Amino acid sequence: MRVLFVLFLIGLLPVKILSQINLFSASYDSLRSDDRIEGTLNDLEISSRFFDAAFILSKSSSRFLSLNSLTPYGSKIHQFKAINNNRIVSPLPHMGFSYIFGTQGAQKLGVEYQQVFQGDWVLNSAVSNIKSGGYFRNTAYGNTNLTFSLTKKNERYGFSLSGRTTKVSRQWSGGVIDSVLLESFAPLLVPVYKPNCNSILKYFETEATGYIRLIANEKYSIGFLNVLGVNGENRVYTELDTLSGIYSTIYYDSLSTNDQYQRSAITNSSALYIKRENLSYSAGIGSRYWNYRNRDLYRDTFELDVIQQFELSKRKFQFSHQSSFNVLGAANTWVIRNDVKYRFKKAVMKWSSTFGQTLPELYQRFYSANNVFYSNVNQSLQSYTQNTLGINFTLKRLEFDLGYLLQTNNGVYFFDPLLLNWSNQTDLNSSVSQQAYLKTSYVFRKFHWYQSYRFTHSNIDRTIIPKHQLQGNFMTRLGLFKAKKLQMTFGLSYHLTSKTNIIPIIEKIGVFDLLNVSSQNNQKPLFTMGAMLAMEIETFRFFVKLSNMGYLWNSTSWQYIDGIYLPEVAVRVGLTWDFWN
Repeated sequence: MRVLFVLFLIGLLPVKILSQINLFSASYDSLRSDDRIEGTLNDLEISSRFFDAAFILSKSSSRFLSLNSLTPYGSKIHQFKAINNNRIVSPLPHMGFSYIFGTQGAQKLGVEYQQVFQGDWVLNSAVSNIKSGGYFRNTAYGNTNLTFSLTKKNERYGFSLSGRTTKVSRQWSGGVIDSVLLESFAPLLVPVYKPNCNSILKYFETEATGYIRLIANEKYSIGFLNVLGVNGENRVYTELDTLSGIYSTIYYDSLSTNDQYQRSAITNSSALYIKRENLSYSAGIGSRYWNYRNRDLYRDTFELDVIQQFELSKRKFQFSHQSSFNVLGAANTWVIRNDVKYRFKKAVMKWSSTFGQTLPELYQRFYSANNVFYSNVNQSLQSYTQNTLGINFTLKRLEFDLGYLLQTNNGVYFFDPLLLNWSNQTDLNSSVSQQAYLKTSYVFRKFHWYQSYRFTHSNIDRTIIPKHQLQGNFMTRLGLFKAKKLQMTFGLSYHLTSKTNIIPIIEKIGVFDLLNVSSQNNQKPLFTMGAMLAMEIETFRFFVKLSNMGYLWNSTSWQYIDGIYLPEVAVRVGLTWDFWN
């Protein structure tokens, strides 16, 4: 009988707590012989699109913001989100290798390894290193990520040790000084406002999880689980310039800035679980001690939460309820999530609802820097709700995925550059947003067509997200020579978006300046294309990709992030290779 319980990481964004994958509630995922690092060629084409944006949004395949930008913490440019920690079992030791490089100094190196050792210990590890020199001066970007897990579990007991470390480096250009020069000179030759401005953001987390079944019989089982974790975040921001001519406030140095903050936390969650036939329930206590250092500032607090989870599964119907309530140290913040899943004969319907209240992040409460200082001790709670409804079904060879999202936010804090502080008394603090999407996939023999359309509407008077987004790709495969072991794939991709406004950024804080988005400054709709040619021999793949073809017909003065204009045509070359031994 499998043990069911929920993993909670107390103190981070509540949605993250409830979206953690329950490590021991399901079987391991199996690695099939046709699985490849970076996924299918279609997955590879989509996931490598983040290189195409002039301003890279972490690992996002889109060059535009999402509705998350209107939620608590959403205006922060670099966010460390929960990652998929599925434990993957390979019948044989497996190593995957991928490398992509191209113009603008773009490079992506990826290595992953899975193995089952004697005693049923399962090892999963992955390394990813991304670099880009940028399309414009001082816009280089780097992202290094390392994850690992070592797991052993059975019906009686289980243990897992996992970890993750991430480093994000970015150069901030402040935007091009004169966009007219782009018509005569290469983008890398055009001067920018900030030639010496950089930031480095580091994050780490490690977690030890264990459970033991205390009582077991034919009717029910009772057990105990514990999760112990350590995590931390550090940001360093540097800038060299005549700062008195740029900023109205100077606290330390008028020629150079070296701002830094550091947050670290120790978390522990303990719970009892009971399982009976198709239902399971777990409840316990989650604790967290955090400290925050920023120049002469030091803050620390102990927090205590009550956590619980209920699951019900009957044939085609599944229901899950998860909640977390703070009772000490975090102003009684709380979050509740409900999920329903129902399987029809040829379709699957899902509904999810998340709502709660949360405090601003620590750096939003206390911050001492060269050009900014604030100490906010009495900030209000931020409220949020998110409801999603989706259905997936197939008609012969055509697969449909339809979804609808309704999101509300109230009392959300945004950074006001005039006040040099965070405020929830703005026209963005309360928002209601809706989003609907339709995704289709058609596969017939060697032909594959994928297309998605997304419609976004919000009650705010700014077009932060394009109202209409249409994208897709066509791929066809051809076997060469008599044995047809050499497979050639050709693909075309397209992306069409409606008009948007221009998004300013505040480099010294590392946030999008959504309060100063002008609703009158509209950018024209954007249409761009790409092409891909790939070769595959068993587990080896080689491809060449042409991106940003829209540079040839769109205006070079088109911009989404303020001062970062339309990126040039780019060429990428890459390979992937999977080994089993």
